Amino acid sequence: MKTDRTVAELIEIIPDAALIINRHNRLVLVNQMLADMFGYDSPKEMIGQPLNILLPEAAREMHGHHVAAFFADGESRPMGSGLRFFGQRKDGSTLYVEIMLSHVVFENAHYAIAFVRDATSYRVTEDRIRRELERERILAQTDHLTGLLNRRAFVRSLEGCIKELQANDRCFSVCFIDLDDFKQVNDNLGHDVGDRVLQQVAHVIEASCRSHDLVARIGGDEFATLHTGAQLDDAMHVLERIRENLVKAFARHEWPVTLSMGICYCYDPMLHRDASLILRAADKAMYEAKKQGKNQIKVASIPVFGDLTEVS
Repeated sequence: MKTDRTVAELIEIIPDAALIINRHNRLVLVNQMLADMFGYDSPKEMIGQPLNILLPEAAREMHGHHVAAFFADGESRPMGSGLRFFGQRKDGSTLYVEIMLSHVVFENAHYAIAFVRDATSYRVTEDRIRRELERERILAQTDHLTGLLNRRAFVRSLEGCIKELQANDRCFSVCFIDLDDFKQVNDNLGHDVGDRVLQQVAHVIEASCRSHDLVARIGGDEFATLHTGAQLDDAMHVLERIRENLVKAFARHEWPVTLSMGICYCYDPMLHRDASLILRAADKAMYEAKKQGKNQIKVASIPVFGDLTEVS
């Protein structure tokens, strides 16, 4: 390309960094703003170089294919269309850029002209928004006091287990845990101590469960656990460990609290397919444990017609 003085002067006065490349992916015209952006002393230093000098090593081969495709279809890319990627400065550092790309013809030869903006601030903003959204997502499914899952997240996980049971016959167990006489702690020792009790309970339950079990605080002094892939005996073993460890922790602090637990073992894809019914079964078993003296575990099952069976 014989550099037309008008074109050269034009890309120097526009308010963006700019470059022109030919079909062979070579820089034929660069303005000073682009040279400054990428850390070069002058545009002359860049003329005749492959466009790849402005790209990180890992992106160069694929970008060559993109340039070839651009010349093949001649489709322009307006600024703000989402064409953003990492560029590389002369010193090897990277920057995030946005480009507007247009197909032009000079003297019957085809070229691409690109206007380039430093989009690092966009990237920083996007990353911040992404982090905030992730934080909000986590907060939306987390109990603020204990850091455990909340009821909504627990039910969502339970529904996932039901689908897994139906698809792959993978059994699971759901347990409800309720603290006995917790009201005495709040009434006699104060709500600050009550909060410490709940946090200690959360810690002990998590430490006593298997690594892939789920633990949630579902409200007040009620907790729940979800034991995926666990036969009833396996789940009962975990629950008994939870109960023993919590009783020891309560005794160390002289907290007048025990706990009642109800478990629903789910193994039948046809029978155990309703999350609310499973939760009601575990809840009823837990209250039966309270009625029969507290500080124990009761097992419930679900009959075909949907009414809860007697606990054992």
